[in-house]
Amino acid sequence: MKLDSPMPSFAGATQWLNQATPNASQTRGRPTLVHFWSINSEVSQANLSHVAELRDGRKREGLRVIAVHVPRSQAESDTRAVRDAIARLNLTEPCALDNEHKLRDAFLNEQGSVPAYYLFDNESRLRIFSTGQNGLMIIEDELDQILSDLRGRHPFCPECEFFLNEEALYCSDCGLPLALPSSRGSHPYYEKHHSASLPTQRLVNPDPLIGQIIEGRYELTDRVGEGGMSFVYRARRVHIGDEVAVKILLRKFANDGSALARFRREARAAAISHHPNVITIYDFGRTSDDEVPAFIVMEFVKGTPLRDLLKSENRFPIERARRLMRVICAGVGAAHRKKVVHRDLKPENILVVAPDDDSEFESVRVVDFGFAKLVTDAGAGPTDTVVGTPFYMSPEQCLGQALDARSDVYSLGAMFYEMLSGKRPFTSEKVSGIINKHLYEDPPPLPPSLTIPRRISAGIMQALAKDPRDRPQTATDLARQLQLI
Repeated sequence: MKLDSPMPSFAGATQWLNQATPNASQTRGRPTLVHFWSINSEVSQANLSHVAELRDGRKREGLRVIAVHVPRSQAESDTRAVRDAIARLNLTEPCALDNEHKLRDAFLNEQGSVPAYYLFDNESRLRIFSTGQNGLMIIEDELDQILSDLRGRHPFCPECEFFLNEEALYCSDCGLPLALPSSRGSHPYYEKHHSASLPTQRLVNPDPLIGQIIEGRYELTDRVGEGGMSFVYRARRVHIGDEVAVKILLRKFANDGSALARFRREARAAAISHHPNVITIYDFGRTSDDEVPAFIVMEFVKGTPLRDLLKSENRFPIERARRLMRVICAGVGAAHRKKVVHRDLKPENILVVAPDDDSEFESVRVVDFGFAKLVTDAGAGPTDTVVGTPFYMSPEQCLGQALDARSDVYSLGAMFYEMLSGKRPFTSEKVSGIINKHLYEDPPPLPPSLTIPRRISAGIMQALAKDPRDRPQTATDLARQLQLI
């Protein structure tokens, strides 16, 4: 074959083993290695382990492998003998039996050389051909170059494992926002939602704290958010130069002991949870400045609240929801192992971070541990205190009872239900109506039209069980129940 020739058709195969006949969608947008081999070729068999390394190691980068068995004698045409060799030699890719040598002729391999290797690019054009014992090393060098070129120019879908055209922003198959080449900058999908999650109202009076340096270490550069108890600022660490986020307790709470305790508890709970999917806490302090009675310093995450994405998407494809829930459970599970109960898990408190050079999939940070409780901490509020957000509160939370990790599991079940269906499990015009449903009604079954796997729908319903004893005991147990890990 000449270089840049299109990949020949496999229609002449005598039979396919391992899988059905590969179709165009399996090689579309992916580099593809076609290798010819024979059960009585010692070099072929010796190189199959190297082929397996490429097949398994580069699959996540988009590589697909197709095998073609070329018999060199009548005995080698026996299907059972080839099938036995495939099982023995760890050949798991689709394998065509070329008993009539039609594929050998289509690939212009008239001599029947085995092993022979053909590497095609993402447009199914031949990039290189090689044979013999060292043929795979030549192929691997060219594969490295192909993948490097593709990563530099083409968006990649990590879910479907293939490259798309240079201008694509979303996967044409699963709809996932794509991992873009670094040269194209941030994905507009995440830029749009990140910007929407930040305050846009122009302040009549400039914030007096902008430009101030707290404790000689943190220079406040911009206000990026606010809540009922605090403002959040982007800041620069003076002695290091990197960016951080600084949450400052509002002045009106300067002499409120319970507010100060909650603020300190938020910092402590997140800090001891210490996990890549939990917001990282760097520092906590109090000052004599009335404008900054207390502050928490944390990593600055350019993420989008899960709530904003749900408003935009309504619901997520099953695989995207599973991947997000897996990392959410990982972060919350780390907190549970440290005996920390979040007590206010909801989409607003999950930041979704875009894929980047370090992660091909979206990641998350669990934030706002303001209501968090250490199981051993008696100062986290009296037993009959109701904390949380009604849509995601467990029945025992609605009753103001003592809470443990199983209450968080209920909240996670409610979130996963919403991510998959686009609806909360319980709604009402009044808070009392929502609480009543948490206490006495079963959640509506997930619609069959969503084709949610039975194990997932059953796991969600178990997480939403009224009795804590009937739920998975921790977020990690929930992830196992849902087969997320």
